[in-house]
Amino acid sequence: MSGLSLEGIASYVRDLSSACSVVKMIENSLYAGSQDGLLVCWDASSGAERWRVSITGPISDISLDTRALYVTASDSLYAIDESDGSLLWSKQLEGASDYVVSSDGNVWATSSVYELEVADFIEATVWRFDASGNELERWVMAERPWHLASDGSGGVVLGLGRPRCGYLRVQPEKESKHVQLATDSPVTCGSGQGADLLFGHADGTVSRMESAMIENELDSLVTAVASGAAVWISGHDDGSISMRETSQSLSGSIDSVAIVESIGWASAWDGMKVELMIVSEKTMTISHDARLRQMDSSESCLALGDDQGRVFMIEPEVMQRRIVAQEQEPTDDAKNSEIRARLRMLRNR
Repeated sequence: MSGLSLEGIASYVRDLSSACSVVKMIENSLYAGSQDGLLVCWDASSGAERWRVSITGPISDISLDTRALYVTASDSLYAIDESDGSLLWSKQLEGASDYVVSSDGNVWATSSVYELEVADFIEATVWRFDASGNELERWVMAERPWHLASDGSGGVVLGLGRPRCGYLRVQPEKESKHVQLATDSPVTCGSGQGADLLFGHADGTVSRMESAMIENELDSLVTAVASGAAVWISGHDDGSISMRETSQSLSGSIDSVAIVESIGWASAWDGMKVELMIVSEKTMTISHDARLRQMDSSESCLALGDDQGRVFMIEPEVMQRRIVAQEQEPTDDAKNSEIRARLRMLRNR
């Protein structure tokens, strides 16, 4: 749609100090973290800022359990008071911190060690802490995990790269258990948890954790996958997008995907420009001026983060009204976007 921008359909836009490295919507809170370590919490409905805190970046993952927010950033795991952003405790991990999941009083985190001489990850560790930051257990493995999720029964599941591939199930005070998937291709990404957990693979397929069936068969590496109510979407390195057994495509590689109210979203980067596709009965493509690597959705809204540090909140009803208004009376959305950016700068001072 000519003249329509991402900012033009967003309910609101907020700014970080550098490239957005993670965005999460949990209950009525919107969290976003940046490459330089700024973590901000907003009220998801209004966009009002609740708190902000600076830690050593880049921030890589976020998980909420009771009143504490657990954050992996740089080489550490942080526990932050969800009510005011104050730091409760921090623990240094071995290597770069990756994922974090908190449940049932346990805080699970992963870290990995990258070896420059072999240009690959040579070791990874799964950590289990209690809510006070006491280390309870750790498991060391040769593969780097590319997804971490609750297994629904007190433990976690990790999607593995080479050499073993498949997934690893880890539970408290037990030996880890390796399980093969329907394909022996390395896991590249994942979405969901428990029986609904999906894995994307290097061979272009998408598999389900507790199924022998391949859900999708494209030839290009899966770069992103997301699941919703009875529907899922996968994005691939060659720009292809698979949803509801149909395919769409964008130029470049898919950076991120999401589903909101059975509508798919996908962003692509070809090294020069960014495209955002809305996959529905009326597929729409929107150009954007910065790479959109981060997406997270709830049942009724979507948050996106870009490399300029902007965080966009999309609500389908608001978006539809903006689109209809633009069709009926076209406006200079680029000029309006510049004005809104100046207003945000004034608010952030």
